[in-house]
Amino acid sequence: MTSTEINLQRDEFFRNVWNHSEDPFQMKFDERRSLKKEELDFLESIILAIHSHSDNQRLGAELKRIVCGSPAKLALALQVSGLTRSKIITDLKAVAASKKPQVHFPSNYNSLASSETGWLLAGPYLAAKLRCVLGGLKIQTLAECAEALNQATWPGFIRQERAKRSGHEGEYRLAIMLSECSIPFAPEEKAENPLCPDELINEVSFDIVVPNGKDPKVCFKATVHTSNIGQFGESKDHLEVEKARIMLDKKFDNDRPLLLALIDGIGFKSNKAGLNGVLGNADEFCQYATLWKAAVICTSRMGRELFIEMPDEEAAYHEAFFKRFNFTNKVSSKFNIGTSHKRVSAGKANLIVPAN
Repeated sequence: MTSTEINLQRDEFFRNVWNHSEDPFQMKFDERRSLKKEELDFLESIILAIHSHSDNQRLGAELKRIVCGSPAKLALALQVSGLTRSKIITDLKAVAASKKPQVHFPSNYNSLASSETGWLLAGPYLAAKLRCVLGGLKIQTLAECAEALNQATWPGFIRQERAKRSGHEGEYRLAIMLSECSIPFAPEEKAENPLCPDELINEVSFDIVVPNGKDPKVCFKATVHTSNIGQFGESKDHLEVEKARIMLDKKFDNDRPLLLALIDGIGFKSNKAGLNGVLGNADEFCQYATLWKAAVICTSRMGRELFIEMPDEEAAYHEAFFKRFNFTNKVSSKFNIGTSHKRVSAGKANLIVPAN
């Protein structure tokens, strides 16, 4: 692919880049439900314990009694103290490894809540954190202060889960669209569980394959970044798509599957090499705003019926794409459909597909 072609694709990418700050999927991570009465009672008991014990060793032992083996209570204590479920585990595993003899430490916070040996280290550690955060609060104003803490600490507490689920959101949205269009794909489970294993072709994994790995027509690699991912991320994105392209070129002499990259996110603004590498190795690319392109490509390769409903300005911008797939006459700003077809939302366009 020439530098001019890549620059044109980059222009399209940033014209349609995902605004994750206003996306409902992302926004649901930012606001935490209000604390329940039993949770406020739990935090009140911690504050009372802090006021009663000046020594963190004794406070740690009292926290064990208050937590009472409940992972949910431990999770709330971790959240309001500014920790995460994995942070306490990684920190205290390092402490446990340095003990002579070494202390056995649980591998997850669920086990930690009821672990006798684990709590010997976790108690004082958590006591110190909670004392700093909750020690200055008064019972009389606890409800307001605790709710402020709840909302302020929630995004950080779930940032790992957010990153994990955001990384799989692209293939989930793709799977949902394909399912609504009755386009077969593998793994089928992606529409229900986007974290399920990928489809393998000749030991190379693809997020989704249409229609399946035995007779692939379109192979998808999905990558979305909402922040700067650094040099490692640049290389990883580029090399994964390049590896997939090389394998497809070698394995399929005739009727080679198309390699389609679902790529999006403002993180690629500072990731020029990674973006260029993906665009330069994929046959085509789409974004959340242009998810309809995936439907066009899949139905074209599968010989299925599809029409696109989009504003004339958008259709004119993507004229070259439509020509590549003999789709120019199947695009209109408005379709009058009956019971034989249905509309499926796909980014900045609607798909007009058979209702059955």
